[in-house]
Amino acid sequence: MNYRGTFSSENIEKAISNVYNFADQVTPERQTCIRVKLIMDELLLTCRDAMGETAAFTITLTYRQGDIRIILETEGDEFDPMQNASPLLLRLLQDTAVESVWSRSKGINTTKLVVPVCNTLKKNLKLSWKYTEGQRGTFVLAVLSQLVGIGLKIAIPVLSAQVIVNLEAGIFEELLLLAAVLFVVLVVTDLAAFISNRSYNKVYNRTLSNLEKDLVNGILKITNGCVDEKGAGLFIQRLTVDTNTLAIGLDTLADLTSQIFNYLGILAAILLVCPPIFMIVLALLTIQSFIEIKRANKMKKDDRIYREANESFTGFVAEMVNGSRDVKLLHNEDNFRSELENRIDDANNKRMYMQNRGWKYRMARLEIGEAGYFMFIVILALLTKAEQIDSAQAIILFTYYTQLGSPAVLLLGQFLEFIKGFNLSAERVYALLENTEFPKESFGTRHLDEIKGAFRFENVSFAYKNANPLVRPHMVLKQLNMEIPAGQMTAIVGRSGSGKTTVFNLMSMLYKASSGVVFLDGENIRELDRETIRSNIAVVSQNPYIFHLSIRDNLKIVKPDMTEEEMHRACRMACIDEEICNMEEGYDTLIGEGGANLSGGQRQRLAIARNFLRDFRVLLMDEATSALDNITQSKIQETLSNLRKTHTIIIIAHRLSTILDADKIIYLDDGKVLDEGTHQEMMQRCAPYRELYSSEIHAMEMSDHI
Repeated sequence: MNYRGTFSSENIEKAISNVYNFADQVTPERQTCIRVKLIMDELLLTCRDAMGETAAFTITLTYRQGDIRIILETEGDEFDPMQNASPLLLRLLQDTAVESVWSRSKGINTTKLVVPVCNTLKKNLKLSWKYTEGQRGTFVLAVLSQLVGIGLKIAIPVLSAQVIVNLEAGIFEELLLLAAVLFVVLVVTDLAAFISNRSYNKVYNRTLSNLEKDLVNGILKITNGCVDEKGAGLFIQRLTVDTNTLAIGLDTLADLTSQIFNYLGILAAILLVCPPIFMIVLALLTIQSFIEIKRANKMKKDDRIYREANESFTGFVAEMVNGSRDVKLLHNEDNFRSELENRIDDANNKRMYMQNRGWKYRMARLEIGEAGYFMFIVILALLTKAEQIDSAQAIILFTYYTQLGSPAVLLLGQFLEFIKGFNLSAERVYALLENTEFPKESFGTRHLDEIKGAFRFENVSFAYKNANPLVRPHMVLKQLNMEIPAGQMTAIVGRSGSGKTTVFNLMSMLYKASSGVVFLDGENIRELDRETIRSNIAVVSQNPYIFHLSIRDNLKIVKPDMTEEEMHRACRMACIDEEICNMEEGYDTLIGEGGANLSGGQRQRLAIARNFLRDFRVLLMDEATSALDNITQSKIQETLSNLRKTHTIIIIAHRLSTILDADKIIYLDDGKVLDEGTHQEMMQRCAPYRELYSSEIHAMEMSDHI
């Protein structure tokens, strides 16, 4: 695909539109298409600023081996746009892993970009093969059995044709021999099909299992910012639908190939019986196949659009299930139902559009097939009347054409359609595992055998990633400087939105600072390995997620080899052991999804107990006791007071009355430290802290009065 023009605004806009449409044809990732569009926009604007609006350019687009190749040629003075690229262009090139090469020859500047967007069928089959580990011997057996079946299926039509000829000619001795041979061939063919299908089923199960495990592991490594941006629907669809398509790929392709060879055997039989008829049949099949190929190509784009709409629907269903209580309590069922119905209609309408457009091509192919069927009968009749073929040959040819005709073309469509769907699923799975659009968490390599828990923030700024790279993100933390000593209880307070939870996210490496450095025991936290950080830092949030398992299994997730004593001890420390023992099934009580059948305080305490099973050194509590009554809160405080003798405890406090004895209180305001000190010191010199504390005391007095 080529586009020529000058650097006028209109031409640039058309060029960018063409590039986007081209990318949209070859990649299922909408985000990649947008990035390619933005790259070209920045690149062309950079060239225009340097060369002027009247300078001419040519864009050549090709797709090869899973990459979009863009060649931008500009006329005029020597100019390398990559040496003058804007910060946005450089970031886009890095995020999309684009290779760029600039050269100049005969007065033409040539910039070549290679954008990796998806995989070829060969790469996708290799990806599928990777996950057959453990069943490759079985796969070889399946292939060999299928090859035997394919060879025999090619022979069956030829033998059948000879049977009819001998039957018509009355050569009964050869007929009986052919019948016996045909019987043996059919039995062996069935046996080969049984062995291959049974073997492929074993390969499919192992492949699907390995693939799902790897994809789950890959999803767990994806950064939290990316998970927040993409939503649950995308991951659910790819983990269920796409993995199944990829796992069954080798089996399905082998099966479809086997059927294609069966039809090739029929064609070979027609060629042996009557070459002129073979040419007519081949012409009819070619026309129908061309239409079927066009339909399959259209299906790829339509299927991608439908899957994206279905991901949106699936994600919203997940939110509906998880948030059903809040929806009901907000008395917002109608609005929620309306939004869900809109997404259902959108997904179904896109599916219907895909199917309707596919049927337009099918109808064209079917009508040509029906016309060909009529023509074939007429031609057979004319040839028989002219005695160019006898009645036996006519019967054979008619029988074979009815077996071949539309079924063969339909099989071709199924084959092409599956390849398109297989490639699309492979690209979507591969994107989760390897694509820069789904960045993975990264840690350093330095390991600390034991940490104390001293944190230092040095000029730390942070902004949560915006889905649109053109929109400037809001800075949550702004040049934050603070120190949290080891072996003490430190409280972080401030109004909503001041950055308290973000501080915890940076401490636990759920996110990384946009700028500045977070130090742990004097070490840059980015240089520490996963084990050092995640095994030593325990986090309890205000709304912890409790899994749809028994209480015992929820605790076992943290420590599978825990003893009964360890389990009870952790729950006693969290002040929930007695309540669990009073339940009808005790620790084997099944918890509803998200802890639905537990109170808010019970969920918080179970989450605290879950962390007490770990051998942590630092405990981060993000308003983790906000749902507790005063008596239970007091008991938890006593536990924490005992822990701080050997651990570092950092608390985000909603109730200031719970942190009065903290060794240090830090007040955050708009992403910066406003003041710090003990409770008494803060009451004396920090007006916002004093105001928060006074409002809490007033609220408690009003509550007591009521």
